[in-house]
Amino acid sequence: MKRIEYFIVPLFLLLTQVLEAQVAIGKWRDHLPYSHAICVTDLEKEIITATELSIFSYNKSSGELSKFSKIQGLSDTRISFAKYSAESKVLLVAYNNGNLDLIQNNQVFNLSDIYRASIPGQKRINNSLFIDNLAYLSCEFGIVVLDMNKREFKDTYYIGENGSALPVYEIALMGSTLLAATENGLYTADRNDPLLVDYSHWSKITDIPGANDKFDAVVTINNKIIANKTNTLNAVDTLYLLNNSIWTFFTHNDGKINSIFSGNNSLTINGNGKIIIYDENLNFVKELNQYGWRTPDPMHSIIDESGTLWIADNYHGLINTNNYVSFDQLTPEGPYTENVFTMSHRDNTLFVSGGGLTGIWGNTWKNGEIFTFSNGSWKNQIIYDVTDVINIASFPGNPDHYFAATWGFGVLEISDLEIVNTYMPSNSSLQAIRSIPDIVRTCGLLFDHSQNLWVTNSDVVNPVSLKNPSGQWKSFFFNGLISNKILGPIYETRNRDKWITIPLESKLFVFNDNQTPEIESDDLFRLIPILDPEGRNFNKILCLTQDQDGAIWIGTDLGPLVIYNPDEVLSGGEAIAQRIKIPRNDGSGLADYLLSTETVTSIVIDGANRKWIGTKEAGAFLFSEDGTIEIKGFNKTNSPLPSNWITSIAIDEKTGEVFLGTDSGIFSYRGEATTGSDEMTDVYVFPNPVRENYNGPITITGLVSGANVKITDISGNLIYETNALGGQAIWDGTTSYGKRVSTGVYLVFISNEDGSKTFVTKILFIN
Repeated sequence: MKRIEYFIVPLFLLLTQVLEAQVAIGKWRDHLPYSHAICVTDLEKEIITATELSIFSYNKSSGELSKFSKIQGLSDTRISFAKYSAESKVLLVAYNNGNLDLIQNNQVFNLSDIYRASIPGQKRINNSLFIDNLAYLSCEFGIVVLDMNKREFKDTYYIGENGSALPVYEIALMGSTLLAATENGLYTADRNDPLLVDYSHWSKITDIPGANDKFDAVVTINNKIIANKTNTLNAVDTLYLLNNSIWTFFTHNDGKINSIFSGNNSLTINGNGKIIIYDENLNFVKELNQYGWRTPDPMHSIIDESGTLWIADNYHGLINTNNYVSFDQLTPEGPYTENVFTMSHRDNTLFVSGGGLTGIWGNTWKNGEIFTFSNGSWKNQIIYDVTDVINIASFPGNPDHYFAATWGFGVLEISDLEIVNTYMPSNSSLQAIRSIPDIVRTCGLLFDHSQNLWVTNSDVVNPVSLKNPSGQWKSFFFNGLISNKILGPIYETRNRDKWITIPLESKLFVFNDNQTPEIESDDLFRLIPILDPEGRNFNKILCLTQDQDGAIWIGTDLGPLVIYNPDEVLSGGEAIAQRIKIPRNDGSGLADYLLSTETVTSIVIDGANRKWIGTKEAGAFLFSEDGTIEIKGFNKTNSPLPSNWITSIAIDEKTGEVFLGTDSGIFSYRGEATTGSDEMTDVYVFPNPVRENYNGPITITGLVSGANVKITDISGNLIYETNALGGQAIWDGTTSYGKRVSTGVYLVFISNEDGSKTFVTKILFIN
């Protein structure tokens, strides 16, 4: 049996969560992991918890959870900490790259001076000490003083030897003395000294044990100082106490100490699977090493004025308790990690594999991660005995029954979150690689029109296997054309040809079993090199798909290619891959190849036959049907995307929501196009009625593809006309001249191209 853990919102969460409704067209939402909390801070009425990618709040009175990411205004990702200043009433959010946000009165003020500064080495902001309106920022190069009221930086202190950069991890205040925990011991200075920019005005504490070692935390409590000396050799940190001018051993916690908190007459020590609590006199109060349902992994904790303990847990998000006996998990839903290798959307469900491969298709050794999203809810599976789940295919019509391809551990069959089969050479036609008999590398998974499951099996003699609906397996040799090669995904075209990528050789393999997979004598197959009309080869084939016109779109390390005659490939036709030319608008008559300098990682076709293309370094693009017109472009700078590396794209065909997987998590954008219906039996308008305070798009959904839509007033006067993008038309509530319509009932006349399919509906408009 494989060891598998499930991370689903548990039944004991008795709180009101902010439920995410379907977003409006043109709007974003995030699907980030919220379980890996790094710190927590008290805003009096709310508790703010930070993860590396975003923050979320918990309202103490209502129990409401709210998320706050780049969509809501954060300027960056890779958060190092978030901390609230009660004096200035400002939430400070700091980032690993030196960027900084100040949040006050629901406004975000970005201060990017450190991020933009020419400072050698890292610029990470590690922590902050608030004194009146000032924030003393502990940075990887020294100390920066920020006036939070004026939102401007005052001073920078380089306190290393001869004024060199020195990593500072935390700062504390005892009377007027500043204490800095650094890479090279503890330093002190008088806060009121006007010459703190001079390193010689900072002194190292020499009477503490290990005075020249790394100290990564320092706090004060009741006129006492506690500092943490970290040990990278044996991973056992040691806390020292300064009391009455003498440093003494306090505790070592038997392992790594992640943080210390001092406040509200309490001290908490967090790390090594436990939270140790002391009172203001440093009398031992409690050691917490169990939640009752999980073991803690505390990164940080605080105790508020009511005595409630709030824990930022690396595995479970925000945890709280007011009796040290019962513990509640107060964390928004999301995938358990940010890892996204492939995504697909079928049967109203988004499937995410969290594994990975290196550039030469080696293992990344990530735990087996499978995430699914349906009806606004995430379900997460972590399979610890398997690594690198790289593809998922659900059984047609049953999203709770799916198969997972792994790079080394065969194929998993999962039903209702339970592994019911693990397919290896002992119970299937899959084969192990030659050099390591226990390694079974699978990637491509495909359910064909007959519900046969096809699997690509790399580095073996029979590289393609099939499992039929009755559970029988069969493998295919194909005359050795693709034996012992690395094979990628498998795709079935509308004429039932099957295409397999050979990613490291710039080749594609095409075959057709004539719907008789049990009979190999009538199979057609062909190995084709990917060349453009100039005979240019491409180093990597990363993805392929077929558009609504039948063309095959291929993603390579030098942009996209198109094969316009794929149906002729198996009958001996040429398989020339065309590059898309984009005319220059400079009068030269010249053209450039589409995305020719970009590595294309994903291509997905929307309901209007437009192309969503993801790249490794430039973000995501939406192009017209033929690829010659850029409709939208999203990257880290102009959108909420946390990264320009798009690992995968998937589209909900019914709603038009586009899921963009990155190396820093998933964000989704509600597109305009949906898949057209065969009949107009489920046409609906949203919103209807249109209220006076609504200014968003009005959608008419459930149409046949490309339907013509005419909107008239009740007298039949034409107000607006458009064509559907796939199965959805959009109206902004204005006339063709841009004037907002008056209150009244409006008729919507819908017809397909030849007028054989029609529909009429009404919209009530209140203005």
